[in-house]
Amino acid sequence: MEFMGAKDALCKVANLNIGLPDTLAYYDEASFSAGFKKTMAFQPRVIKQNRGSSGEGIWIIKLKAGNYCKAYGERSCSDDEVLDMMEANDNHAETHTVAEFIEFCVNGRTGKSGTWTSKGVGKYLEGGKAAGGQLVDQRFCPRIVEGELRYNMVVDSLVGIIHKKPAAGGISAVGGTGSIYTYYGSEEPKFKTLTENFLKRDLVHVMPSLGLASEPVPLWWTTDFILASPEGTPSDQEKWIVGEFNCSCVGISKCLAAYCKDDTPNASYSDISPEDLKEAQKYGDLMGTKAYGLLENAGQIVDVSRITRIAKDYIGLRPQPLAPKFKLALAQIYVRSQSYGGSDKSSNGHRYDSIPFANGMINSGMSCQLIHYTHEEHKTFFEVCKQFDAIIVRCNPGQIKADGGDQGKFDD
Repeated sequence: MEFMGAKDALCKVANLNIGLPDTLAYYDEASFSAGFKKTMAFQPRVIKQNRGSSGEGIWIIKLKAGNYCKAYGERSCSDDEVLDMMEANDNHAETHTVAEFIEFCVNGRTGKSGTWTSKGVGKYLEGGKAAGGQLVDQRFCPRIVEGELRYNMVVDSLVGIIHKKPAAGGISAVGGTGSIYTYYGSEEPKFKTLTENFLKRDLVHVMPSLGLASEPVPLWWTTDFILASPEGTPSDQEKWIVGEFNCSCVGISKCLAAYCKDDTPNASYSDISPEDLKEAQKYGDLMGTKAYGLLENAGQIVDVSRITRIAKDYIGLRPQPLAPKFKLALAQIYVRSQSYGGSDKSSNGHRYDSIPFANGMINSGMSCQLIHYTHEEHKTFFEVCKQFDAIIVRCNPGQIKADGGDQGKFDD
């Protein structure tokens, strides 16, 4: 998850069919300042921070004067050149100089960074590479206004495609920005070329490119594709490039009715419609089948009484098998200072889509116990985890820190 979910994964797959060769990664101020000034002088760019989610810290940037050079490296931007910028989390626009943008990315809001309306705090390189501080610099693909394609994957099986189209005038299609989502099956004809190329040509090379040749692809993950070809390109010749891999707490959209919001503070598993629940459980059951094939050692139900029980109930969870083939845990985080325990929780404290995940494992003959991580019990928690054959981590980015914990310590 650490290697695949990091934004610099885009650099490591740059030479695959799904990559862009001019994708760069920066881990310190000097390389970022020099590299960004050179790429920005050549063409519009997308700068992506490694941390955060839902588009925060992802900037689509153009030169206000439009004075791009004809060849890469022909010139570099000066500090006082003005940038027109849009942030992907809410499509809001800002105008800053090159120097102000670099200052914000490195040091956050200071006297040198100008005035920012972003919800973020900048400091994207904080802590350096070891702590996840990085920025990725990628060519802007203007056809992103037509939308992205999200491929939902269970290990190596495509289970659905979502076309995410931005609202009129916007560039980003993240949730909450008025974007339009259209859902397709895994065999949708209009995306046949991309599907076949990705599954049959590139997928086998993804993990080796990330330095993870001995590891399987994640159990439940997504790839977001952006159309990079010029308008008028025949569909069988289109080039789609990866904008992001997501393997950190990918949600099952069919379970969103169990998601607590201000207008649904008591949302729970019982609020999922029978139709959506049936579809979600298909995903869970396939995950169980795939997980079974990835594991080798059988075990027993684990005693988790040493760690604090956070959940109020386990409504919807199937009975654990008496003699499980394998023992799994689904690890969650409850942010005690936030409403509902965080933005992805049901009213009982579980993630809104945890039950179908766990039921899929159970249906395949494995046990799957739902547990919560608290930073005060860090050592005990991981001692308990050693008794499981596998841990499904469902801790949304930023929530461990928000609860007072240390994400780096958890990852180690």
